[in-house]
Parts: sequence; structure tokens; C-alpha cells
Amino acid sequence: MRILRRRRRTTSAPPEVGGATDAGRRDENQDRWAAGPGWAAVCDGVGGHAGGAAAAATALDAVRAVLTATDLDRLDEAGARAVLTEAASVANAAVLTGRAQAPGQADMATTLTAAVALADRRRWVVVQVGDSPAWSVGPETARSITWDHNLVGDLVRTGVLRPEEAAGHRGRHVITRAIGIAPAVDPELFTVAVAPGEALVLASDGLSDVAEPAAAVPVVAGAADARSAAEDLVALALARGTADNVTVVVVR
Repeated sequence: MRILRRRRRTTSAPPEVGGATDAGRRDENQDRWAAGPGWAAVCDGVGGHAGGAAAAATALDAVRAVLTATDLDRLDEAGARAVLTEAASVANAAVLTGRAQAPGQADMATTLTAAVALADRRRWVVVQVGDSPAWSVGPETARSITWDHNLVGDLVRTGVLRPEEAAGHRGRHVITRAIGIAPAVDPELFTVAVAPGEALVLASDGLSDVAEPAAAVPVVAGAADARSAAEDLVALALARGTADNVTVVVVR
């Protein structure tokens, strides 16, 4: 008689996630971040606008609610894209409601960059609205996954500006997409593979204003864990004189 044995389902170890934030030279920290099993998110309240911190917190709470109500362990790429699009839409509606209910915060808005792991734990889908970047950082090289939704990013994409002309351009702080500024939100989605030894970095522009992805390579490689890597990247931005709040989440 043949005995049938049930095959064990093999899954990758859960990714390690850590984050850090600092107000930098600002009086108020309008950045917010959160992470859970298989997901991470960063929101940056639109600088200088009343209620930026409230917008970031509101959007992050909405994203957290959508993601924690979803069985992320079973997501394929299409499912991840759908749930992140839903999260962006729910966040947008929540911030719009906040604007309507608080006249003193009628200009509040926020960026959103969030990532969800696929079932294999080696691929992630990233959603972006605004200019909070996501980077892929390996032991020797790094690259930007996302495009900034600001005036400079749009000019680079259309060929009006060369990438090397973008650094220091005043248009870097003119946001062209954000959560809470229109009835409908237009998120951009990316899929990235994170191989063993590599990291996914989500950040506010307090980091990307003063550092390119390559600067994260030795920092992440030399950190003992994800939290230390995030703290060290925040320290790097502060050492380089970032004028903004700075927040970093590292997944590896």
C-alpha cells in the first residue's frame, strides 16, 4: 500500500523591518511611518501647509486599516496592486473629509509611499503618490524604484530637464500629486524584487533631498539590523544638513 505524504508548504522567512524619524530643522515633524507583517508605509505632510501632520496621520491610519484587514500572505501581484490602490483611495477620501471638517486645515495634504510583500516574500509592490521615494539597495549598488511626483520629476520624465540638472532645482518642492488635494487620486505602482542581501528603503524627501540611493549602500550594508539601518540613514540626512523632516523605513 502506498502511503501519501503531505508536502510541507515552504515559505520564506518574514522580512525584517525597522524605521526611524526626526524633525530635522523644523519645529514640527509632519512625517509619519508604520509597518506590519508584510507591509510598510511612509507619509510626509505637505510642507508648510496647515494640518500637514494631521493629513499624514489620517492617511497612514487609513492605509493601516486597509492593509491589516487584508490577508496579505496570499497576495499575488495583481492583488497587491489592487489593495494598494484601494488604500490610496481610502486615504485620499479620509484626508478630504478632514479638510472639510476642519476649516483651519483646509490645505492639508500628504504624500504616500507604501509597500506590500507578495506571497514569495522576495517581491514587493510599491505605491507612490508624491515625492517620498522608494529605493532598492544592494550590497554594492542602489537605484530609485519610484519617480518623484513633483515639478522636477515631471520635467525629467518628459525630457525637459536632464537628471543631473534636477539636484537643487527649486521645482523639487512643487508637488504635482498628493493625497487629499482632489476627489480622485492617481497613484503610481511599481513591482520590485528584493533578493537576499538587498533592502527596500522607503523615505521622506528629507533623505532624498540630500542623498542619492548610492549613499545608502554602505549605510545599509554596515548596519546590524533594519532598525539600525533606518536610524543611520536618518543620521546621514541630518549630517548632510537636510532642512526637512526625515523619515526612513528599511525592509530587508
